[in-house]
Amino acid sequence: MDNPLRPSRPIQVRIRAVNAANGWTAPSETGEWREIVARLALANTEVAEAIEVVRRRPLDHGHLAEELADVIIRLFDLGEGLGIEVLAEAAQGVNPAEAELIAVGVSDQTDAAGLVVALGIIGARIARPIPAFTVPGGAPEVSALSHDIGAACLLTMELARHLGLNICDAVEAKIARNASRGYHHGGKAI
Repeated sequence: MDNPLRPSRPIQVRIRAVNAANGWTAPSETGEWREIVARLALANTEVAEAIEVVRRRPLDHGHLAEELADVIIRLFDLGEGLGIEVLAEAAQGVNPAEAELIAVGVSDQTDAAGLVVALGIIGARIARPIPAFTVPGGAPEVSALSHDIGAACLLTMELARHLGLNICDAVEAKIARNASRGYHHGGKAI
């Protein structure tokens, strides 16, 4: 799988700096489980927004690229807060069957159902560590969390690649846009 955003640490540092300047925090240890679960859920809201883009016809590739960039930005920010270089940790994190399902799901780029399946796989990978945080003393090690975060990013990049979307440009454009948005833009709490 191609990794156009590798190494991810410099990009993660830039994302964290922009988000911090805008007043957004990131959890720094797995003991901050509520904050981590909230960030994973917010990454999944970006997946849901991508699904909504896919459901509209004709497919707006630019808008879809922006939503996929938002998924990566959310996960890179979480990774940076936890001290994880997301794509360095991801090398072992992707099940080849998941990547194959994404390839099969988007083999016909006009098939909205296939794209929704591919996005569902990404969303499931993002959500995968959540149950570990909800049991007493269940905060997983950072290394365990890093595999799922990295895998979700790799799968997102794989989907973008299959669709011919330039995810690097989309991430860069979104970082620049976020830098101009100001403190707690949108009036949101987290």
